[in-house]
Amino acid sequence: MNILYHPLKCSGCAQEFAFPSIGRAYTDLPQTGGRCGAHFSQMLLLPVWCHQCEGASWGERIPSAREFALAAGLRRMPGRARQEGIDDDLLDLDDADFAWLFQHLAGRNAPPFCLECGSTRVVPIDTTQRDTGLLHEGCWDSPILFHGFPIGSAGLRTGREPYARQFHDVMGQIAWTRMLVQEFFRYRLSTVLEVRRDDPFHAVLASTIRLIANGSAERALGALAPLVDAQVPAALGLLGALHVLGEGVPHCGSTAAPLLEDAKALGDACAAHNLASLYATGAPGVPQDVPRARQLFGDALSMGGQYEGDDFYAQDDYAAMTGHFYRPA
Repeated sequence: MNILYHPLKCSGCAQEFAFPSIGRAYTDLPQTGGRCGAHFSQMLLLPVWCHQCEGASWGERIPSAREFALAAGLRRMPGRARQEGIDDDLLDLDDADFAWLFQHLAGRNAPPFCLECGSTRVVPIDTTQRDTGLLHEGCWDSPILFHGFPIGSAGLRTGREPYARQFHDVMGQIAWTRMLVQEFFRYRLSTVLEVRRDDPFHAVLASTIRLIANGSAERALGALAPLVDAQVPAALGLLGALHVLGEGVPHCGSTAAPLLEDAKALGDACAAHNLASLYATGAPGVPQDVPRARQLFGDALSMGGQYEGDDFYAQDDYAAMTGHFYRPA
């Protein structure tokens, strides 16, 4: 579910500022070489105001080595933190996540930056205070106030909901995005969006993925059109992914498949993975074909397109994917 939080409000014009979706994690999946015992770890987040985005956003919380050491001690004494009223997100992690974050973050020094746009023009937001110290420049410098995060999901939703989960490398840069669209009580669609950093069109394609993740598929289609006409592999793959999701275009497997096939033939590993997912469950116009899916997942892995843990690829029939990637038959 894509929950947008609106706890910031201008005291002058009452404009609200939403925090982006909080579905974020680290991954150490390889860019090439196939399976390797992949691990996914929760990302610790800090609420920030981004001057580039002109709104609320998130930054990484990178604990110091001392913070890790103190948390490690408390984790060995269950109940001690609760008894002393200590609230620390490092204590909420499972052991594997804690160890992974310590290994990759304890010695890392980096200026805080916005996880949405990458700008370092960010100001931390103290969520214990109503007065944020921020001013709304578009409203004659009226103070922006914090009203608190809502509890729960703000009620039952029955419409079509897009949701993006971002996966980051150990330096905090987005590695790839899993985009989901859900129609409650009916279906759930999912696909992977990625553009490699060495792609000559990386900047425009990465911007296009952000548009898709933020629910602006129509603008994304406009940016993709000339690159699709030029047969840019990642652009073909992204257009195929949009047909998988039904975002801005019809949800249609028979349209998505040839686009993904063309992108795969031109070397796009992400398209190969999405094509495998398509055949694993079937979609409108594309019947389920598990042997073909198994072959395509193998192709994707050999091309460096691993977006799941190793146990995912060990499935025999991909039954667990029914209703997860595409509309069930």
